[in-house]
Amino acid sequence: MLKVQSAEVRFRLFECGQFFLILMGAGLLAPAAFADVVEPATLAVADFEFRDTSGEVRDQTAEHEARLKAFGVALQDGLSGNQKIDLVALPCQAEQCTIKDPGLVDLSKQAKTASAKYLLIGQVHKMSTLVGWVKFAVLDLSNNKPVCDRYLTYRGDTDEAWRRAAEFTARDVEKHCIP
Repeated sequence: MLKVQSAEVRFRLFECGQFFLILMGAGLLAPAAFADVVEPATLAVADFEFRDTSGEVRDQTAEHEARLKAFGVALQDGLSGNQKIDLVALPCQAEQCTIKDPGLVDLSKQAKTASAKYLLIGQVHKMSTLVGWVKFAVLDLSNNKPVCDRYLTYRGDTDEAWRRAAEFTARDVEKHCIP
């Protein structure tokens, strides 16, 4: 009878040992399983400004305003598809909402009020009919410092050229500016 008890005790110890090994393994694997679950970065996107130094004679103000608006929509759409980014709206979106009007200080305050951690600001610059630039920066609102400051070029002054520039800008922000 004594031998039976000692075999039972060994078996129970073996079961306990296995249980603890499983627990330890689960404890080691759990952080790896949840490593991809990261809080998305909250980003507020200000309207981009437009600057035209092409010197073209024909007034293209209405076309450029429409393209700039479409640029903003394409940029927002491109960024909203990323699970690492949570876009938050700025209160000034119904009106002018650029670094000139209401200004960077007010934009930063509004972005913080909207619970954004980052603020995207920028400008589209038409240098000529063939060459355009997109200059943008992403600011970390916790320390008021730029996370990135980028300068992209694009070719053409058409709806498609501007749309592609916006899509490329969104990918560049995702790749280089959001930690």
